[in-house]
Amino acid sequence: MGLEVSSASQSASFPFGARLAGVRLSSTRPASAGPLIESPAVTIAPAFLSMLTLHPGIRVKAALYDGVVNVTLRPSGGGTAISYDLNSVDIASQRLVAIPGAAAAGKLSGSGNLWVSSGDIAETGDGELSAAGLTLTSPFAGSPIRLGDGHSKFKLDQGTLTIEELRTSGGDLTLTAVGTIQLALDPGQSELAIEFTLSPAPAAASQLAVLLALLPHPPGPQAYRLTGTLDAPRVS
Repeated sequence: MGLEVSSASQSASFPFGARLAGVRLSSTRPASAGPLIESPAVTIAPAFLSMLTLHPGIRVKAALYDGVVNVTLRPSGGGTAISYDLNSVDIASQRLVAIPGAAAAGKLSGSGNLWVSSGDIAETGDGELSAAGLTLTSPFAGSPIRLGDGHSKFKLDQGTLTIEELRTSGGDLTLTAVGTIQLALDPGQSELAIEFTLSPAPAAASQLAVLLALLPHPPGPQAYRLTGTLDAPRVS
């Protein structure tokens, strides 16, 4: 998948396993700008429950952006089965928004499963994600836009990520979305086919006026379509 892992130091972790510090997950692609993920501390140890079921695996626990991620990996069907859970990962530290002048903040939690083939391609999976205190900063809004809390369900099948449900509540703007993302080896070339709706709170109408005026039609029950790629999205 064009990824490499590096660490600043390694040491033994009692009673079994290893502890890594200054861990960086980076893309090997020439155009890559900086690491994809950074963790100050990662612990790797045998997954004893997997060993009891005669499917030896490993357990990884990582401090990640002021939160914690737990991952278990074990051989399965000629590939690797992965289960994971996130707890209070800081969205602002992940640089998810690449638009100049825009940023996102909040805390992300969730869990799910993936099956990765022997060719290091994620083939199938499912999961749920929840976010608390979501806010967006946009050069077209006079102050941060509060999205409140969010919840999403998704599944992965043969390289297609399906958003089964995505909804926010309790903020200046309510967002709902469903659709698919056709994943590409270069994430920026992943193809979007998403429908979404926006519903601004009356008290935030003036704050959002400039941003909403840029959309193809006023917000309401009629859905917008998000197409193109992650690097070049289009809204209609």
